[in-house]
Amino acid sequence: MGETLFIDKVIENDFAIVHSRTDGIVHITFKEGTEIDVELQDQMIKVYIEICAGKKRPFLYSGIGDVSITKEGREHSKTLEDVFPASASAVIADTLGYKIIANFYLKVNKPKTPYKVFNDVASAEAWLKTFL
Repeated sequence: MGETLFIDKVIENDFAIVHSRTDGIVHITFKEGTEIDVELQDQMIKVYIEICAGKKRPFLYSGIGDVSITKEGREHSKTLEDVFPASASAVIADTLGYKIIANFYLKVNKPKTPYKVFNDVASAEAWLKTFL
């Protein structure tokens, strides 16, 4: 039988829901139609820092429907790496479009922290738990 998952804290805005989970993982779900640009990244980094309360934690990203990132957003993400409170990032890519975007980001931006693309949540969670 699996562990019971509880949520410590939730921060929601117009673009995403960020859950701080009792297993140590921070789960970000981007809402339908969200376009991740520089302005949104700057807003979200503040949310990530607040929810992590000074600790590095593994991040799990998923999206509802059509979520995209601008070219400027991809480039800007490199400038945030030193303040980004993630020990690792897993992206759930359950459609071909998400897989292309997530793998493109990995190949072009080469994040400093471990980053991996998964087809399902269970595999992503198992991998992220190795970074707690």
